[in-house]
Amino acid sequence: MSLQNWLDNKWIRKHQTPERTLAHYRTIQALPLILGKDREKDINYLDACRIKRNKVEYDYSGGSTHLEADELIKFTKELKTTVINWLWDNYPELLK
Repeated sequence: MSLQNWLDNKWIRKHQTPERTLAHYRTIQALPLILGKDREKDINYLDACRIKRNKVEYDYSGGSTHLEADELIKFTKELKTTVINWLWDNYPELLK
């Protein structure tokens, strides 16, 4: 019996990636295209955080430390400043 048979008989449901998950992935991947190639390390960091969050959320608890959370908060505050400055330089009308 194949998985397709199981699907056809409604014994299982096909996994659907939530659109919000794809939106997070796309946003992370777009960073160097928008802010420049020097932000490529940021992709690796944010993607690692995203993957870890998914594992912790679905597989086990206690997988993140307070230090990691503090590091991510600091990073996102700096990234927010960078993005706002980029918007002021390129699309100031979006910030009004």
